[in-house]
Amino acid sequence: MNNSPFYQDIRSQYEQFLSEAAAQLNPSDTLRIDLHCHDHNSDVPDEIWGRLLRLPETWLSTEELSETLNRAGTDVVTITNHNNARSCWSLADKQKPVLSGCEFTCHFPGEPLSIHVLIYGFTPKQELELHDLRHDIYAFCAYARQHDLPTVLPHPLFFYSHGENVDPTILERFALLFERFEVLNGQRGYWQNLLTLRWVESLTPDKIDAWAAKHGINPHDFCRDPYRKNLSGGSDDHNGLFAGRCGTLLEVPNLEARLAAGESREALALDAIREGRMAPYGFVGEEEKMTTAFLDYFAQVVINMKDPGLLRMLLHKGSLKDRMICLALSNLLQELKRHKYTLTFLDTFHQALKGKKPKMLLNLGVSKEFKPILKIIKRIAKTQRTEPERFPEELRQSIPELHRFISHTFFSRVHHELARIDKDAIADMPIDEMVRMMEVPTHFRALFSSEKSNGRDMTQVDLGQMLDKLTFPALSASVVAGAAFASTQVLYSNRAFLDRLAADIGATEHPKRVLWLTDTFVDRNGVSSALRDTLTQLQKADLPIDLLVCHPSLKPQPHLQVIRPLTQFQFNQLGEQTIHVPDLLEVQKLFERGGYDRIICSTELCMGPVALYLKHAYSVPAWFYMHTDWLEFISRKTRLDQPIQDRIRRLIRAFYQQFDGMFVLNEEHRDWLTGPDMELPEERIKLTAHWAGIGSEIASLQPRPVNESPILLYVGRLSEEKGVLDLPTIWARVKLEHPAAQLWIAGSGPAEQKLREAAPEATYFGWLEQSQVPQLYQQADLLLLPSRFDTFGCVILEAMSAGLPTLAYNCKGPRSIIQHRLSGLLADDCDEMAELAVEYLASPDKQGRLRVGALSRCLDYSPQKILGQLLHDMGLETQQKAKRPIRRQPPVRLAENQT
Repeated sequence: MNNSPFYQDIRSQYEQFLSEAAAQLNPSDTLRIDLHCHDHNSDVPDEIWGRLLRLPETWLSTEELSETLNRAGTDVVTITNHNNARSCWSLADKQKPVLSGCEFTCHFPGEPLSIHVLIYGFTPKQELELHDLRHDIYAFCAYARQHDLPTVLPHPLFFYSHGENVDPTILERFALLFERFEVLNGQRGYWQNLLTLRWVESLTPDKIDAWAAKHGINPHDFCRDPYRKNLSGGSDDHNGLFAGRCGTLLEVPNLEARLAAGESREALALDAIREGRMAPYGFVGEEEKMTTAFLDYFAQVVINMKDPGLLRMLLHKGSLKDRMICLALSNLLQELKRHKYTLTFLDTFHQALKGKKPKMLLNLGVSKEFKPILKIIKRIAKTQRTEPERFPEELRQSIPELHRFISHTFFSRVHHELARIDKDAIADMPIDEMVRMMEVPTHFRALFSSEKSNGRDMTQVDLGQMLDKLTFPALSASVVAGAAFASTQVLYSNRAFLDRLAADIGATEHPKRVLWLTDTFVDRNGVSSALRDTLTQLQKADLPIDLLVCHPSLKPQPHLQVIRPLTQFQFNQLGEQTIHVPDLLEVQKLFERGGYDRIICSTELCMGPVALYLKHAYSVPAWFYMHTDWLEFISRKTRLDQPIQDRIRRLIRAFYQQFDGMFVLNEEHRDWLTGPDMELPEERIKLTAHWAGIGSEIASLQPRPVNESPILLYVGRLSEEKGVLDLPTIWARVKLEHPAAQLWIAGSGPAEQKLREAAPEATYFGWLEQSQVPQLYQQADLLLLPSRFDTFGCVILEAMSAGLPTLAYNCKGPRSIIQHRLSGLLADDCDEMAELAVEYLASPDKQGRLRVGALSRCLDYSPQKILGQLLHDMGLETQQKAKRPIRRQPPVRLAENQT
């Protein structure tokens, strides 16, 4: 996977900074310390969910953390648990050297804002006083300064705003209150660490003085030297996985001599921190590292969690939403604890992260299909045990591989179970019967009942047996994916704040780039054709949009990202389309390293949920591009009754409401989405359009010979919802007045056989490449479009570009493009379509005027203008800005004398 120039640049900048910072210190006079790590005494989390579920932040013992820090090569041990130093005092009681440390949660009085503050070198008595003062950050920092207790602001760009919008000027107060900042946090990625660094570097004396006057704060009350900002690092490790592998180098002049003279490393380290003789060291936490930490935490939660108690959760402070979510999580975690295979997998993975081999019995008992998963876990354990310096690199490879193997196992079992079902019966089943078959009973026990229905329904499948086979891979894959989501969501929860800061300081500003997701790209349908045309225009203009397609063999191109599928499913009922299932973690990595900051999605099936996953994980805006009216499709394709259709409409509405905006191709859809059926805000609905496809060249409008047989043309998918079975009736009516009239049909689809039987004398070309179709447009007299299903009608514009008018039904898609009797013809029903065709073919003058009008109308749909407007609607601008919006005329029904 190629990294974006942005990702490569921020990585290069940050690694250069670490190298230069370390080079400024004398290696023989330095101590290594991890200034930010936790063990089991971080037992009261700040997050409300942790408190509701009675979950500590880690179960790691103090002894294990100390051993991990020593193995990582640290010279001084400190443990910074939340709001207590019990672990430090425990080590001191055992006569083990330790620098007292703590991470206090401090509050801004009268404001919904909390921050973490690291502090070192205090006594047990001072800890109690600091604990009392932490509810007023100003008193806390003043006390630390008075007693010469050095403080560090960890992850300065990540703090707790308790659901409120944060005033960006809070950073100005941070600059006045602190002189040491953590610019290397082992759980944050390159972008956030580099942005933190660039912000600290931007703190000039002039700014400090100006902000002191602005806020009425004297920085000398809190800092030895408020104009000198010092930089630290810490692992922020909670599980003992990476503790000590990133931290702070402390320079101690004449280190060896002072140690020989009896000075302790802890006292020397504290003095170096006070003096600011420090530089961060280590490696940045990329996505797999944070995912591993969350995955290990989830594993420990499942292994160690006790029932929090229903009554306690319901009576606990917090919003009803939080309590209900925690209740659901509690039930889910308790179910995980009951599933022995999933529990064994999580425990084995947790032990592997500590370098422990899987147990012998596990090796002997694991089934063949899970051998690759066990092999990956063994590899993780061996690397941690024998090559700890390679551990992060191993995780970058192993975590995605682990998720992929588990997912493959899950889908392999799904396909195996589906293969036992009568495929022919399923394939031939009408879609309305399929929907009813999938109806879940009110009582879940009915799913597993031995009493079988005489009809064809879900009880034909032994669902109990199927679920038993799918539970382990499904739960395991979900846990891995959930860890990946949680880690990313934590990192990017304040993305708007970070983006604003990057713009303000003019450094590490994220590129404004769109990832456009779609399930269909090479299929034989209008959406695929439109997206392929879009790709060509993106490449031509080098616009800040990349398409993402999941496909087994398609090759990547400029502006086209391709990932390989985990599996695929065939949906004949939805238009003979193959749906490829993407690897969620691979999509997540591509989004992160591609430098994207917003999303468009064109399809609802697999890529729709993936788009919403990325939106919530990365806190980025997402738009949906509505190509297909699925309710119209269901209405025309099925015999579902109205209550079931209403249920589907509510599901679609809930899905669409998750997006920040929607692009629609006609006014009717815009009005429907903002009306009582869907209730979307008007400001979120944007009108867009397609353009004539690539390969359709502007016609020269050479007049056709009068004596040639008139040709009626249809181009598109041959399916009943496209109205193709109206073609024989229309053609028969036309032949009564124009006996030599021909019907040419280009396309393929499920209704082809019925169409051939109804119109055997028509000329069938089959499915043609897009570059071949303009030849038909040039030869035809009139394009027929008997579809009431199309949301737009790209074929209309393609025909117009060849100077060929279209006769279509007067419905939402064609009506947006065709100006009746000016650039084409609109009919209300089959009879009127036949009458208009007869009339048109009988008048060469009308044909000439409509050809000119069609060509003129096509020019209104410029790809540059349309894509420019789309980018503008998403908050982006191109160098060639859209000069005017797309022209939209209301449907015009002119009288005969106006032609």
